[in-house]
Amino acid sequence: MAKIAIVGASGVVGRTVLDILGERNIEADFFLFASKNSDGKILYIKNKPYEVRVLDESIFLLKPDFVLMCTRENISKKYALKLANLGAVVIDFSAEFRKKYPLVVPQINAEDIKGNLICNPNCATIGAVMALCGIEKNVGLKSVAISTYQSLSGAGQLALDDRYETNPNRLKKLDFVIDNNLIPYIGKIDDKNFCVEEKKIIYETKKILHDKNLFVMSQTVRVPIDVCHGESIFFETKNACDIEILKQYIVTTENVKYVDFAMPVFARGKDDVLVSRLKQFDETHFSMFVVVDNLRKGAAQNGVEILIKLLGREYG
Repeated sequence: MAKIAIVGASGVVGRTVLDILGERNIEADFFLFASKNSDGKILYIKNKPYEVRVLDESIFLLKPDFVLMCTRENISKKYALKLANLGAVVIDFSAEFRKKYPLVVPQINAEDIKGNLICNPNCATIGAVMALCGIEKNVGLKSVAISTYQSLSGAGQLALDDRYETNPNRLKKLDFVIDNNLIPYIGKIDDKNFCVEEKKIIYETKKILHDKNLFVMSQTVRVPIDVCHGESIFFETKNACDIEILKQYIVTTENVKYVDFAMPVFARGKDDVLVSRLKQFDETHFSMFVVVDNLRKGAAQNGVEILIKLLGREYG
């Protein structure tokens, strides 16, 4: 039976990973790691208790077969490559290695699952590429403009704690009060006025869709909701297409559904990426609105789906 380590198990994404491992009935020897603040906590995978260990050098002695790194860049940088070099297959949720190693959404590019370090994409990128994949495959994409409305859980528990804080001096994570407000950037802004999140979406969309010539624009906004990212996507196709046919292409990607109104209240806790409000401006210009549960398909679920592909190959 495979030994699987979940690093960052007590965080909002890590806990969602545990839920999904239980839902998918994955049988393995699980080992949970987190910071000192979670030492000794009991967490559950399908009603079975597991004690959280402090993440330290002991994880290397464990010699896990697979590691789900539900961590930020600083932790992944310290542990992921060393674990991979010791023989573990590491699925890393941070942005640390996305430019150098495979970046995978299993419904789109499962063929890229290679080597001992595989990267889970950005939560907003996953929703966008899931909705765009069928279009790219059938009529081609020339340009894409993605405006996001991203929930607080994408920035972790501290951002969720800031949800109703009205005193700027007491904020734990955010730069500005989010209560009754929108913040028009996510991550540090560079000298060209692009923020970190926008650059991630631009780069990752091209890499996952295997189209380095695709022109991608992005504007990212943090909004005062707990879970689910919304995305307004304008796109230009390479070939002319009728809107009804295009709608059929969108849902050819597994786990993508076309609905009347894609909204967080309908996507929360669900496996599917929801698409709605597809509009046609001329033969090649369209827009749509997309919603994804950023903790599930946008993060934990996608990582577990990569794990399932790996388990199927080596332990099926």
